[in-house]
Amino acid sequence: MQVKMKHAYKQSVDVVFKAFGTKSVLEKKFAALGARNLSIDSCKLTKTALDVKFNREVPTTVPGLLKKFLGEWNFVTQEEHWTGTAGKEFQSDMVVTFRGVPVSIKGTMVLSGDAKGCTNTVVLDVTSSIPLIGKKLAEFVGETAAAEGQKEYEFLKANL
Repeated sequence: MQVKMKHAYKQSVDVVFKAFGTKSVLEKKFAALGARNLSIDSCKLTKTALDVKFNREVPTTVPGLLKKFLGEWNFVTQEEHWTGTAGKEFQSDMVVTFRGVPVSIKGTMVLSGDAKGCTNTVVLDVTSSIPLIGKKLAEFVGETAAAEGQKEYEFLKANL
């Protein structure tokens, strides 16, 4: 399943990029979204690059059919590798894995704009290796990722 999101910010591309790689912003954002046991394994931010890897447990309301694969809380690892040009555009490759859940997310993000505002365009490919029910699992995780992405956007928009 593919998920596409576009998030517009009134802040400059550099301000938003910096927020993506600031530990205190990450901690506040995930706490506000209800995650627990957040650990930031790495967070290396420069003016033109960001490498970040973090883990967290996320709450999930799982439909009965998928309870065999997902719990009320799921351990997630996310890695993002950003490069770009300050004041203009940054691109990221992203990988999200779930402990004990046969589904993965690979994606890209493009944060572009200028000093007056910017847009983050997100494309996620959600896949599962399980035959038959894997499609339903990927769809559920994709829909959940889209909802969480919207919540992250709303948090950042309100707190930048």
